[in-house]
Amino acid sequence: MKAIVLGATGLVGNELLQLMEEDARFEKIELISRRELELKEMKVVNHVVDFDQLTSLPIEGPCDVLFIAFGTTLKTAGSKKTQWKIDVDIPTKVMKLAREIGVKQCVLISALGVSERSPFFYSRMKATLDKNARDAGFDKLIILKPSVLEGFRKDERMGEKISVAIGNLLGKTGLIDKYKPVQGMKVAQCMIQSLIELPDGYHEIHSGLIHSYAKRFKPQPEVKSE
Repeated sequence: MKAIVLGATGLVGNELLQLMEEDARFEKIELISRRELELKEMKVVNHVVDFDQLTSLPIEGPCDVLFIAFGTTLKTAGSKKTQWKIDVDIPTKVMKLAREIGVKQCVLISALGVSERSPFFYSRMKATLDKNARDAGFDKLIILKPSVLEGFRKDERMGEKISVAIGNLLGKTGLIDKYKPVQGMKVAQCMIQSLIELPDGYHEIHSGLIHSYAKRFKPQPEVKSE
């Protein structure tokens, strides 16, 4: 399988890349990023692009799937306009260009409880991306909708730390289990496992099911030559 990854430097994207590097089912991994990344495997290719000028994907030959784990925070972006550009406009452009080169499958990370009618900017933003993904015309589209993501980040986000603590507290009560934080590794495992298991069509996977798919994930080990 040949995969394209948008967002390989983020919490989930980095976990996803590491899983695919050790999984023989992925013969080649094409990364689309804004900067050069440190690569460990020969089967991984990093394409550094200017998203403002991007009119085609710098990829040769057919690709099977596009993984999107791309986004930022309002604090990092500096403005709602910039965050919208990063979280919506860039992934939408990459989905369109992926379809143009024949990619038929897409696995996208969104968020729990998003709505275009929400009074909250973040929720409306993610809902718009979901709609754009559905409109892109993939034969198979899988949108993961986790609660707060938990795991190591290079940039410390106090707001997310508080959300994780609250989510864990709610999860322990058993009353609002769907809001329990989800580890980035579990989301990455679910991205691969759901792609393998699910048929063509549109699928949404919420927090509870993410854990279920992650438990069934078993990578196909690379055969090392003597």
